[in-house]
Amino acid sequence: MKKLFAAIFLVLAPALIQAQGSVHGTVADQQTGNPIAGASVTATGTTSSTQSNDAGVFNLSAANAISSVTVSRSGYATAEVAVTDPAAALHIRLTPRAELAGVQVVANQPTPSVAMLSQHDLNRADGLSLENSINTVPGVFMQSRTPFGGARITLRGYYPSTSGNSPNSNGLGYQVFLNEIPLTDATGTTILDDVDYSSLGHAEVIKGPASSQYGSYIGGTVKFNTQRPTPNQTSFGQQIMGGSYGLIRTNSSFQTATNNSDLDLNYGHQTYDAFRPHSASVKDYVRGSGDFSVSNNQTVSTYFAYNRSFEELAGEIDSSDFYNRNVLSNPAYLANDSHIAITSFLAGVTDNYQWNDHFTNKTTVFGNGRTAGQPFAHGFTDANQFSFGARTTFGFSGQVGEVGITGSLGATAQRTNITSNGVFIVPAPPYPERPTDQENYATNASLFTEWSFAMPSQVNVTVGTSLNKDEFGIRNMLKANVLYDTTTLAVRSFKAVLNPRVAITKGFGDNASVYASVSSGYTPPLLSNTIANTGAVDLTLKPERAIQYEVGTQGSLFANRLTAQASLFDVENTDKLVTETANSVTFTTNAGKQRNRGAEVSLSILAVDDSSSILSLARPWVSYTYTDAKFVDFKSDNNNLPTTVDFSGNPVPRVPRNMINAGLDLATNHGVYFNSTYQYVSKVPVTFDNSTYVKSYDLLGAKLGIKKQVDKHWSLDLFGGADNILGSTHYSFLFVGPNYAGLATAAAGGHGDGYIIPAPCNATFYTSLSLRYAF
Repeated sequence: MKKLFAAIFLVLAPALIQAQGSVHGTVADQQTGNPIAGASVTATGTTSSTQSNDAGVFNLSAANAISSVTVSRSGYATAEVAVTDPAAALHIRLTPRAELAGVQVVANQPTPSVAMLSQHDLNRADGLSLENSINTVPGVFMQSRTPFGGARITLRGYYPSTSGNSPNSNGLGYQVFLNEIPLTDATGTTILDDVDYSSLGHAEVIKGPASSQYGSYIGGTVKFNTQRPTPNQTSFGQQIMGGSYGLIRTNSSFQTATNNSDLDLNYGHQTYDAFRPHSASVKDYVRGSGDFSVSNNQTVSTYFAYNRSFEELAGEIDSSDFYNRNVLSNPAYLANDSHIAITSFLAGVTDNYQWNDHFTNKTTVFGNGRTAGQPFAHGFTDANQFSFGARTTFGFSGQVGEVGITGSLGATAQRTNITSNGVFIVPAPPYPERPTDQENYATNASLFTEWSFAMPSQVNVTVGTSLNKDEFGIRNMLKANVLYDTTTLAVRSFKAVLNPRVAITKGFGDNASVYASVSSGYTPPLLSNTIANTGAVDLTLKPERAIQYEVGTQGSLFANRLTAQASLFDVENTDKLVTETANSVTFTTNAGKQRNRGAEVSLSILAVDDSSSILSLARPWVSYTYTDAKFVDFKSDNNNLPTTVDFSGNPVPRVPRNMINAGLDLATNHGVYFNSTYQYVSKVPVTFDNSTYVKSYDLLGAKLGIKKQVDKHWSLDLFGGADNILGSTHYSFLFVGPNYAGLATAAAGGHGDGYIIPAPCNATFYTSLSLRYAF
């Protein structure tokens, strides 16, 4: 009898085992790859379900075999995924709901210090520039020196080096990452001319030093992620766009994706003829990215880009020509054929490893190179640089009693090698030339950790810190146009800077919270700040320091149809880097304090959200930023002579006190969509003595399109739109100078050449057709 029962058991065991099913895996955001916590995972057609934990991990069991799972999460499109091998981990990616995307619908973001931009937000206009999307984030103001280059992002009114040429350069005082690869080099400079914004699928803006994981720069951090292919699809796509002033853009792409891997290849070509003399642009972008599941616990992501950018420089003009709408360019720039030509590559490999349900590791190895040639109004600079480094982060997610704990511990290191040569012709008698021939390097390294504790009564405490170390090496081989030293290397090794932060959040149910935070940050001097006009190297400079205080609240009503945020911030900035001149020697020193205080408010109303109705979506939104940025202790120099001018108490140039952004998003269940965006920017001073201001302006843009699946294989996205519909006289970039008289003299041929770079004062138009064939 026992043998009979044993035989029956052996026969029935496989069936019994087959009858009981289990699957496991991870749930992540389709665009960012970040884990999604709280996603509901259900065995399709049953009541068996579970939720993903803070690391996005889930384990699901059911009474019967599981053939597919249905995964859902608020703010994402529901996905049904087939289970072909129950023993293999499922790597499920959820696509954000485009119709609910937007920086105003941010129920899942931690605080208003962090803003998320979806692909929908990034494509509010033509998608070729970032200003139309990132400037909708309260506290953010992006400007560009050329129509498609020379970008500078100001976050909460902060920019470093408030004298000399530094505030007029490319991005300083913040960091930018693309697919975990730093675009900010080890010297602290960010150049975005060779970034293809049309390829982006997601962006995250961290305002101020509100995260310990990215170096704690005073300005903050901007993180880009490129678009990801549609899961379980292989397709070819082609886009062609045309617009005002000879704008032509094409994109050719190939995408393929399964549940466990994806590949995206794209080539983009862009030309622009210019709206004023000598401001044309040519771009070429080649990009490839892929994600590959090596095992159930490991995913490898790769990225490579080769780009060429050519931007003509038309230069600054004075206010009389600007307000008279004279379409002209600066003669000094035209005489020297001023332009910026960049050829670059960017590459990185990221390894994501899930040790178990609690421990993870993400490690990125990266490298990028850039050659740049720039004739400008009074000389030229040619530079070659190569940057390389690595970043690793260990993550933890777990529960200790009633306290949920998530944390990270990591390190990053980067080195940039630069060779440069050029000449700067000082436009004043006796017109001396200052030639350069330098071999320099910069390194930065950071150790960081950040931990969040979810306590009872919906109290969350976050503590973190970063330890940052920077070093410059300068070999200047020319002095007075004579080769004088090819061996001496001046090294400036800065003391390590510790930047702690703490934040406390109190939740009230699922729909409201208040928070308070204190964060410290720093901005190291630029490598160029350490070199005086004589070629001498200053080894005494210190980084700028700042503390950001912030309180705020966010919440939603009516089943998340109305969402709102409000925050107050105070950034206390010390050791400002100031350019001084003494005995004909121009150098940079630490002297000065600045205080930026302000408020940020945003409101969004999801008035219609019904996919069965013709009008399936209607969402008006508005945001407002008030920034009171003032010099607390700031002078024209630190010499305290009768000629020294005290700017203390003056508003900081180029920081608008009031900014308003508003918009309306509409969509129908037939694929027709409409976006409109309005922006108001108040008047701003452009000189440290506040003797002259640039007037306020407002902009209105609109876009109408249709996005539709034509049949089983073909899909299309056809749209057209207009910017500056109101024909407003406005600027794309402002330079800063000491006083109006100095700028007027400069515009007549002196150093500086005015302060306004105009944007088109008439409405501009664009139209685009995208076709995609899916196999």
